[in-house]
Amino acid sequence: MYGRCRKCGRKLTDPVSRERGFGPECWAEITSLAEAVTASAEDEPLPGQINLFDYMENTEEGDVERWKTDV
Repeated sequence: MYGRCRKCGRKLTDPVSRERGFGPECWAEITSLAEAVTASAEDEPLPGQINLFDYMENTEEGDVERWKTDV
């Protein structure tokens, strides 16, 4: 439980705000920023990042069988 907002320092009186440590205005700012960061992170791949489908498209026909015997 927090008595003051961890972002702006205002006194917290609402039980929900006291529990999370942020007042309603600061909580709205934090959650909107988190949503924006998450949305942009999901839309943009990292440079050089490949996914499984990219990888499978570039394997040769006998690779999978060869990998099974290497183990």
